[in-house]
Amino acid sequence: MQNKSGVLRNIFMVGLLLGGLAVPGIAAQDVAREAALPRAFQGASLGMPLSDFAAVVPEAKRVSLARRDQTQRTVVVPSKDRSLQRVEYRFSDDQLRELVIHYNPSEVPGGYQRLLERLRESYGKPIAENLQEYDSGPDVVLVKKTVWKDHATMASLTESRKIFDDRRELILTITDRNLQQAFEEDQEHRRRQRELSIPVPTSDHVIQNRQAAMSRSESMRDGHAGG
Repeated sequence: MQNKSGVLRNIFMVGLLLGGLAVPGIAAQDVAREAALPRAFQGASLGMPLSDFAAVVPEAKRVSLARRDQTQRTVVVPSKDRSLQRVEYRFSDDQLRELVIHYNPSEVPGGYQRLLERLRESYGKPIAENLQEYDSGPDVVLVKKTVWKDHATMASLTESRKIFDDRRELILTITDRNLQQAFEEDQEHRRRQRELSIPVPTSDHVIQNRQAAMSRSESMRDGHAGG
């Protein structure tokens, strides 16, 4: 009888050991698995063309969509949801580059911190958390920001708080990284072109160097075309 109870006790202990080893393995897999960041909100998806966007967001039809410069097009749609103030849809070259969701802080229980905890559960560990900076403009503003990234998308949760009256803004931004990079490069090119278009007195050797550089560039372009 004692031998039988001893065998049962040994089996029980082995089961505990195996169970204890199995649980951490499962937990480790959960931690190691990175959640992909979202690329859509209320029917609108990053990368979608403007024509498709107008179909899935009917409210946008009330906003003029006929601007010629599509590199800086932003469509702002007020929200009917109490927890949201508005949603901004930013386009580049006829593609949705960025979603900017403006929350109503008074309708978000726990504010920034509770929303951050919820996003951590969904998005995983951020690459930067609770970064703080001051904007010393007309209204001194304290900005707190948390950022996530994966191979295609960036998400950031930002709280802006005015120091003197404690008014707050709570914003979640979802960005297509490839479209954002192309947008920034285009903006830099435009800025450089504007700088060069400003007339300034220039010495002769600078003009000659610029003309020589343009001549080399045209020669190289003609050579590529001929090849």
